[in-house]
Amino acid sequence: MPTCTLNGCGQEYDEAANDAMACQYHPGNPVFHEGLKGWSCCKPRVHSFDEFMEIKGCKLGPHSHEPKNKEDPFKADLTKHDDVLPPDAPQTDAPKPVPTEAPQTVAPKANEPIAIDEDPEGVAVATGATCKRSGCSAAYESEDKSHGVGQCQFHPGTAVFHEGTKGWTCCKPRATDFDEFMQIKGCTRGRHLFVGTLQELAKPRQDKCRRDYYQMPDSVIVSVYAKKIDKTQSSIVFSADSMHLHLVYADNKVYDDDVDLYARIDPNDSSFEFLSTKAEIKLAKETPGPWPALESADA
Repeated sequence: MPTCTLNGCGQEYDEAANDAMACQYHPGNPVFHEGLKGWSCCKPRVHSFDEFMEIKGCKLGPHSHEPKNKEDPFKADLTKHDDVLPPDAPQTDAPKPVPTEAPQTVAPKANEPIAIDEDPEGVAVATGATCKRSGCSAAYESEDKSHGVGQCQFHPGTAVFHEGTKGWTCCKPRATDFDEFMQIKGCTRGRHLFVGTLQELAKPRQDKCRRDYYQMPDSVIVSVYAKKIDKTQSSIVFSADSMHLHLVYADNKVYDDDVDLYARIDPNDSSFEFLSTKAEIKLAKETPGPWPALESADA
C-alpha cells in the first residue's frame, strides 16, 4: 500500500478507501522560532520535537503519495552518507530514547550510552498502531511481523536544530530543509516501539485551563487557573502583540496557548507570577485606554 506524504500523516492507506475525509494533515510548513515548534497553518506550539511530531493535523482531505519537491533537481540525497546505516550494521534491541528536556540543543557526550525505551514483554498492541521511534512510522500487524529484532530502522538520538541545519545527535547527516531532515534514514536497527514503558505513560498531557481578565486604564490583568504550577518547567513569553503560555501543573498536565492580543503591549513592563491556584499576568498597555476584548479575534 502507498504511504501518505502529507505533513503530519505518514500512514499507509488503501486507494479504494481514500475519500475526502481520510487524511488529517497540516497544509502549512513547520515553524521553529525562539525554542517553540509548530505549524504555520494552526496555533499549537510546543517545546520538544517529540511533542511537535504529535500535533494533530488541522485539515481533512484525501491521502497523497506525491513526492515532495519532486521538481527540485538539486534536492540532497541524504541516504548517501557514510554514517547512515550500512547493510551489515549491528542490530540492537534498543528502542526509542527517553526524550531530554531540550532535544534541539543537547547532544550526548562522546561514548555516552543513549537512554532507551522498549515495549514490555508480551504487551498487547492494537493492530495498526504506529511505531513511536524517531525516523520510523511502521504500523503493527502481528507479533511475528512487527516485534522482531532488527525490523525497525530508527534514530536513537534526539533532533538537533542549529544555525539553520537539522539532524540527529546519533549520526552525521545534516539538512537545511525540513522535508530533507525527515528523510534522513535511521542509523540503528532494533525492535519497533508501539507502547513503551510506564515512562511513556507519565509524559505530560495537553489540557485546557479556564481564563479570565479585568483591566485598568494602563494594564490588563489575566488569570489562568491551574493548580500546583511547576515553576521550573513553565514559562510565559511576551511580544508586542501576543503572549505564549506554557504551563506544566498538577497531575503532569500541560497547557499551551498563543494569545493574539487586542492591542500592543510593552513586553519589558509586562510581568507574571505563578500562584498556588493560578498564573496571574499583568499586560502593560502600550497606549492607555479600554480594550473591548482580550484577543484581537474577539473584538
